[in-house]
Amino acid sequence: MDKIKLMIVEDDPVWMQCISDYIEKENDIIVVKQAYNKEEALQVDCNNIDVVLLDLTLLKDEGDEENLSGLEVARHLYKKGLKKTIMLTSWDEKDIILECFDTGVVNYLTKTSYRDIPDAIREAFRGKVSLHADVTNVLVGELRKERKVKILTPTEREVYTLREQGLNKSQIADKLYKSVETIKRQLRIIKSKMQ
Repeated sequence: MDKIKLMIVEDDPVWMQCISDYIEKENDIIVVKQAYNKEEALQVDCNNIDVVLLDLTLLKDEGDEENLSGLEVARHLYKKGLKKTIMLTSWDEKDIILECFDTGVVNYLTKTSYRDIPDAIREAFRGKVSLHADVTNVLVGELRKERKVKILTPTEREVYTLREQGLNKSQIADKLYKSVETIKRQLRIIKSKMQ
């Protein structure tokens, strides 16, 4: 049986080694390429790769802060015909998860669920789009919250949005030209509706 040919894109050499060592224990998967940055990943010959395990946050250049350049890599590889990319990251925010799937990613794993990487690779190889339980929990939680926000009145939604942005009761009161007591009362109502 032919082995699944995997490329790992990861800028942390220690994490790269850990993943590679973990994958090497599998009889049906082989790491054929390791890319430590965006440039190396974009130069790959996609004909020799079946599945990509891609870190979402790659260092821009030596010493620069990390960014979400994994998204750029995923888009580029998808356009080159490599449509079986698994995003591996520490991020678990709904908007980022959805943006990854918009780029053609077929699975999204958090680094805490590294034990599930081999099965995710097999599923991607078979063409299955899937979600790890951790990611499903994040998305379901966000959907529930969004549904509850819809039952708020327009004024309550405005107060809720400002609170979510990190404003305290006094700042919200100042911004909406209301008393702090009014904002406190509205926040209590919002809390009861959101439970």
